[in-house]
Amino acid sequence: MAAHVWAEVVTVGSELVLGQLVDTNASYIARALSEIGIGLAYHTTVGDDRKRMAEVFRLALDRCSVVISTGGIGPTEDDLTREVWAEVLGRPLLFRPELWEQIQDMFRRAGFKMAPNNRRQAFTPEGAETIENPRGTAPAFFYESGDKIVFCVPGVPRETEPMMKEVVLPRLLAKYDLGGSVILNRVLKVYGMGESNVDAALKEIIVSSLNPYVGLQASRFETKVRMTARADSPAQALALLDDCEARIRAEVGPYVFALDDETLAGNIAQMLQEKGLSVAVVDALTNGVICSDLGLAAGPGVFRGGLIVTEPAPPADLVRRGRTGREAFGADVTLAVAGFPEEEGRLKVDVHLVGPFGEVAHSQGFGRGREMAMTRGGTMAMFTLYRYLREH
Repeated sequence: MAAHVWAEVVTVGSELVLGQLVDTNASYIARALSEIGIGLAYHTTVGDDRKRMAEVFRLALDRCSVVISTGGIGPTEDDLTREVWAEVLGRPLLFRPELWEQIQDMFRRAGFKMAPNNRRQAFTPEGAETIENPRGTAPAFFYESGDKIVFCVPGVPRETEPMMKEVVLPRLLAKYDLGGSVILNRVLKVYGMGESNVDAALKEIIVSSLNPYVGLQASRFETKVRMTARADSPAQALALLDDCEARIRAEVGPYVFALDDETLAGNIAQMLQEKGLSVAVVDALTNGVICSDLGLAAGPGVFRGGLIVTEPAPPADLVRRGRTGREAFGADVTLAVAGFPEEEGRLKVDVHLVGPFGEVAHSQGFGRGREMAMTRGGTMAMFTLYRYLREH
């Protein structure tokens, strides 16, 4: 197997450092690199400060063969990435007439008036090769020196992701002997057990599995079981993941509700469509969040409607509302959910399902504040519907 190539992603922007914007580029780039056999060794975020940016760029270039920076190549005064890269690479910035023409043409076609400062985007470091950006006004570039390569790409995800697929990944495959090595990831999402219980159930798998490597990641409402496999080909890596997934499902299968980017609402909608069933919701808990999630995922043909109730209903009334909602909306399945405040800030959540496979009732108490309890209770109600459909 060829020597492993390591990369660093540097995301530029004070809005990222301050937490005003969520960085999705780094996770996408990490996955994309791993699929061709390049590992992400570091991810650094730096604000729009020339000195700090130069320090971060130099360190990244010193410790990794591949450096991909995102953001900071717009037209404004705080877009410093191209200037700082020129300084770090020891190359002057050169005006590119062809880039300037592309930028002007994009504004003409869009019917927008161009500000003079857009001309800044037509400069790249000497020796760099430009990357056309048909989805935005910020041309990108890459620079090679020996076994090192730097990519400077936009920070807007809808521009970054196509550029990765169309230019960055092919260029990396052409430059490095990756020996057919690929790294693939797979994630199983678990609800209803808690991280400690998932860890206990999967202890032997986690301890014994080196390839794939198995790890846990807890979030507010689910536990993610992440598998990472490395092999000489995608087929071999997929086979390793398939075998590992089967072992994990044998231990926690009833609590797995989604794979990778799948969502709970999306999988419920898919099962409803496959079974030819429609659904309605009576919601006296989440103020319409459940209706919104199911409505977006299932569409008007499958999601028949919802009744939002601002006051909690006792269990007997919840059953009645569930049956009434089913008749009122003409739905095959109705999910009714309500929450009742209890002592010490707890919330008791009741769920009642009415459908072609019978009726199901479920109750659970939640603490940690009303807002958190409402959200967790809504997830519990959705999972109850998921299991109802899966088990039949």
